[in-house]
Amino acid sequence: MTEHKRSVEAMLSQYRQIIESFVQEKISADDFEAEYLRTFTNDRSQVQGSEFIILEKLFFDVDDYLSDPVLRESPEDLSGEQLRERAAATYVKLFGPE
Repeated sequence: MTEHKRSVEAMLSQYRQIIESFVQEKISADDFEAEYLRTFTNDRSQVQGSEFIILEKLFFDVDDYLSDPVLRESPEDLSGEQLRERAAATYVKLFGPE
């Protein structure tokens, strides 16, 4: 295994359980938002490449999540279910089907 591949796997290992727990409805959208943002912003093992781009896209999706439907004014604003769908698609791209 190359050094780059090991670095990518180390990076991804932090996210697998968080995304999986949310997709499997073990944690709420609010809990996922907090945990994902904390993990992503404190991640010192980020490695540039396609996997990072996928994680970054989910970061932007999490940023667009609004738990209060009254505050969702923009088409980019996401509900908890929409965020779960995006997280599920991310999980498949990074780790394959559940």
